Amino acid sequence: MTQLDIGEVLEDRYRIDTPIARGGMSTVYRCVDLRLGRSVAAKVMDERYAGDETFRNRFRREARSMAQLSDPCLVNVYDTSADGGHVFLIMELITGGTLRELLAERGPMPPHAATAVMRSVLTGLSVAHRAGMVHRDIKPDNILINTDGQVKLADFGLVRAAAASPAAGDRIIGTASYLSPEQVENAGIGPASDVYSAGIVLFELLTGRTPFAGDDDTTRAYARLTEDVPPPSTWIDGVPRLFDELVATATSRDPGDRFADAGEFLEALEDVATELGLAAFQVPAPRNSAAHRATGFIDMPTDMLTGTIPAPGAPDTTVITGGPGTGAETTRLPAQEPPVDETRVLPAVTESPVGSDETTVLPEQDRYDSGVPVEPPAQPYPADPTPSRDEPDDLDDVHFKPAVTSGSKLGLTVWLVVVAVMTAAIAVGAWWYGSGRYGEIPQVLGMDPATATATVTEAGFEPVSRSVYDDTVPFDQVVGTDPPGEQRVPRGEPVSVLISLGAPTVPALPTDHDSGRFRAALTERTLNWRDGASVYSDDVPAGGVVNTEPPSGATVPVAGTVTVHLSKGPAPVQIPRVSGMSGDEARAALERAGFAVSATDAEFDPEVDGGNAITTEPPAGSTLKRGSEVTLVVSNALTVPDIIGIAEDEALGELSDAGLSVGEVSRSDLVGATAHAVMDVSPKPGDRVDPADPRVNLLVAGKVNVPFVIGKRADEARKLLEDAGLPFTGIDGTSDGARVVTQSPAGNRDVTPGTTVKVRTLG
Repeated sequence: MTQLDIGEVLEDRYRIDTPIARGGMSTVYRCVDLRLGRSVAAKVMDERYAGDETFRNRFRREARSMAQLSDPCLVNVYDTSADGGHVFLIMELITGGTLRELLAERGPMPPHAATAVMRSVLTGLSVAHRAGMVHRDIKPDNILINTDGQVKLADFGLVRAAAASPAAGDRIIGTASYLSPEQVENAGIGPASDVYSAGIVLFELLTGRTPFAGDDDTTRAYARLTEDVPPPSTWIDGVPRLFDELVATATSRDPGDRFADAGEFLEALEDVATELGLAAFQVPAPRNSAAHRATGFIDMPTDMLTGTIPAPGAPDTTVITGGPGTGAETTRLPAQEPPVDETRVLPAVTESPVGSDETTVLPEQDRYDSGVPVEPPAQPYPADPTPSRDEPDDLDDVHFKPAVTSGSKLGLTVWLVVVAVMTAAIAVGAWWYGSGRYGEIPQVLGMDPATATATVTEAGFEPVSRSVYDDTVPFDQVVGTDPPGEQRVPRGEPVSVLISLGAPTVPALPTDHDSGRFRAALTERTLNWRDGASVYSDDVPAGGVVNTEPPSGATVPVAGTVTVHLSKGPAPVQIPRVSGMSGDEARAALERAGFAVSATDAEFDPEVDGGNAITTEPPAGSTLKRGSEVTLVVSNALTVPDIIGIAEDEALGELSDAGLSVGEVSRSDLVGATAHAVMDVSPKPGDRVDPADPRVNLLVAGKVNVPFVIGKRADEARKLLEDAGLPFTGIDGTSDGARVVTQSPAGNRDVTPGTTVKVRTLG
């Protein structure tokens, strides 16, 4: 393979600085564009293929394909040409490295990091799919990461129009580990084929390996015709089920069952990221990359190159193998070492010896057999004394005097009858009020309610049923009466028959957690309220009952105590830092933390891109109750687009699209690649501008370099002159295949814009 010397200049413009990487067909160099004074990457085809029209066409196709596409997630192409037998492509210089290098350094990625990578890959790929193109070689080697964390898709060397990719003859074109089934079978290839390869890349990001094993490329390639890609979660712990489903859909063997294109795959990925609440992530550039080590020739596959591997032992780049049975092979990369940070099972702890710090249970002492004599209780009251009567023993010794009468015997008789009647009435009344009116309440303990009610009725009382809690009497059995049994009360009075509700239980919390209602429920069950420590709760308003000790439903003794914990309201939380997130991401982060975004204010911040969050009010770190309202402050900065090198009219359009206006326009003797080319802007591309003063000043080239068209086909010369913005004569009306034999002014001359280039053709 031919290697250019450091300092060699291509087309008097691109000075070779140092090689970055090398592939089977080309070498990538870091160069300096002497005309614009910027670093670029030159992809130079090896001289072995420079004369092969098939490879030259592929090289030109890559340049055209990439030049037609424009997106931050794609590598930009600036120029392509042939100089002294060198066929080369000038591209954006990626100073980070490849996704392959990042995986080699860090191993498998967690879901949020893999999502960040695939978001950019699918965004760039969707641009190609919308333009009707199929990449055909999606793999970590063709995914680049800049030092600013921007992920870019590169190497469109195998790109084809989707409508023109039915089959590849008898060759399998692509990289063995990432081929789709239809690529292996040389069937029709469309956007779904790229989706399959992207699904393999997602699998590798999550697990650190590709799914199919084999001794050679052919074995690995044909395995996907009969085997499904396994769920990543079966190869590595921690992969959510939704990612298994993403990979399964993207890598279905039937193209009709996959996502239709990269855009549909991207939508599904965003839905999964939202569902899982994945955090934002900036993809780091690999530290030990070829671009970082570009101080000499690096013998490794290029990150911007698709090569051919003719035989075993060659590096693992793109595979162009024969069809079934050809036996073409590609050397496998060594498998990664397994991670060492694993969860280990510690040995079980053996029993502690006697004397260790353990809690022991001592045998209970018989409190009724302590050996201490128990004295009988003292008699509380003296015995009743024997009554004494001061009466004579012999009644015969008593003498009465005769009664004194004042009338006849009849009067005396009447008087005695009246006295007897009065004495009888008094005796009957005394019996009624002293004995007959009152009755004794019967004992009903242990009876069923019906029997107890009948017994109370027969005793002459009015029974009234009342439920009470009792620790010993079973539910629905009679506890006793109120007033108690054997007590004497007037007959006919109501007597409550007490029916057991069993031992009380802690009542259920009210649905509204109202403390007053819960206190009343405790009282109704004979239970007492004890204040417990207040606790935070997101669900129970301040002052409401959160929980109890014992919990609701637990059995407690009659008149027992229940400890009640009241709510202090939602727990205070810190406002998360959202600076640098997009507006939607910042709002989602605040809502996940429990805050409500009440308003969004716009401010200018030269350090924050427009639409991204600057801060919050109150600021990050402030502590508020969950559910509190916060204001999100978003940047309204305008970013100056990269318009250097394009024509003034086109630059004005891009500035207008970015919301910017043109300030001063200065012209100089500088030479541009096209007429009226913008050579410099102030503020610089990428700078953020306050929308209150959106002016951008331009420095426009006063001259243009005439392209060298002698020997070119008429259609090629016409394209070069049009790109340079120069009018021309002598080509219109000629066949595209005619060759230019003269031109005036001569090529590489610096002329003023508007100068007409006269050419003459033959053929």
